[in-house]
Amino acid sequence: MKRLKYWFLVFVFGISVKMAFSQTVYLTEKQGAYSYYNNTKSKGNDYITFGTNVKTLSDYFHQNTPVMKANKGFDLSALLTGYWDDEYKTCKWNYGLRGELNFDFQLFLKENGKEGKWTVEPPHWQIDINNTETGHGGMLNEGNESSFLKELFAVFPRVKEIAPGVNYYDCEHRTCGSLVVFNPDRPLFWLPVTVREIAEAKLKYYNENEKMLYDFIKPLVDKMSEAELNASAFNQSNDGILKLNGKGEGLQIMRFNPDYWDKSLPPSAVQLLTFIYYENGYACLNKEDQEKVNNEYVQNNGHPNYIQEVSNSLKINELNKLIQKK
Repeated sequence: MKRLKYWFLVFVFGISVKMAFSQTVYLTEKQGAYSYYNNTKSKGNDYITFGTNVKTLSDYFHQNTPVMKANKGFDLSALLTGYWDDEYKTCKWNYGLRGELNFDFQLFLKENGKEGKWTVEPPHWQIDINNTETGHGGMLNEGNESSFLKELFAVFPRVKEIAPGVNYYDCEHRTCGSLVVFNPDRPLFWLPVTVREIAEAKLKYYNENEKMLYDFIKPLVDKMSEAELNASAFNQSNDGILKLNGKGEGLQIMRFNPDYWDKSLPPSAVQLLTFIYYENGYACLNKEDQEKVNNEYVQNNGHPNYIQEVSNSLKINELNKLIQKK
């Protein structure tokens, strides 16, 4: 029994030493570098120009965001990834090229006594460019490509216009915030739709494609009053299938306004930006909550929450200047 106890203690001690030795330490004071790479160069001249325009965005955020400019504790790798789906280009409500600008915070670290860098899916901050499918609650993904239903998406409530050309949206749980940066001199980028418009599109689609669903939702639509049919549409219903009402219940349904785009500008122009944003930090209701969460984050992870630091230091009043207007 004593021998077993001895070997058990040796085993536990060995594991403890190994864990202590292999503990990851982040080198938060090590100076890093900034780089930008356009991953769309092979797709033609428009994408080369688009990449140049996005580099201007990338350089702006690097120079005007303190944590990015300092570059301490990480290499900042900015990567532009293009979307080359022909389906997006042919949709009547879309215009120009869209892309995703990803800022990877490749954290410096020491592990097992050796210095290294976190390069595989490190913390990152993302901006979507000219993308009509982001910045809101999400596409409804109903119907087929020829159906009006394919244009529709749910929108989280607008909290406020932070500055001209910068709208802040968030859900009640403070876990789905976003900023939409746009040209305020253009027509509205999102348009409300009526219950009638959606109901007619649903009935048409399901009558032609899924008769059982048509037979289920037709009586529900027939029971709606004229007032509700003419009201703005929201994405919720008691049956969980129709998902449509004019009573303000749930998230409002919108479609993108094709007239927002200034088509006198080339497809490579940056006309719309969307990115995740939480005014008080993820799931936090106020600055006190955020300070507590940030302190806990550093204690638990061994490095600052760089992504939240980016969000905290955005020069929001300047963001509209990043939209190309000429």
